[in-house]
Amino acid sequence: WINVGSSYGANLATMVVYIVWNALPFKILILLGGLQSVNKQYYDAAKIDGTSKVRTFFRITVPLLSPMIAYTVITSFIGGFKEYSSIVGVYGDKMGPASEPGRLNTMVGFIYDALSGDHYGRASAAALILFGIILLVTLINLYVSSKKVHY
Repeated sequence: WINVGSSYGANLATMVVYIVWNALPFKILILLGGLQSVNKQYYDAAKIDGTSKVRTFFRITVPLLSPMIAYTVITSFIGGFKEYSSIVGVYGDKMGPASEPGRLNTMVGFIYDALSGDHYGRASAAALILFGIILLVTLINLYVSSKKVHY
């Protein structure tokens, strides 16, 4: 159902489920480690004050987890832009179903295709564009997190 004659939606849904399933355990471990480092006295004080669970979550848990959330967001964006091996693992080096090769090509796949076709200038330009996109996303996230992340 994801090979010959499959729809783009089925192919994309397959890759989304696979990539999320592959990356989620790392994110869970990072956030679980952050949750375990939160001092329980904050929650005890909030409970004594009669604070609701929603307010406790947004006023205590999220600010104290903000460094881990910022790290997870940055690494997720970088991992998303670098995605290549998962698509090759599922669909092969054609980057899509046999009926439509290249349908799920990524930026890194484009760079590899350009290198294998002896288009070194195109590959280096694409690599620099990829670097610029990742740098821009990282700088925006660092700017936003400088106002929202509490160390």
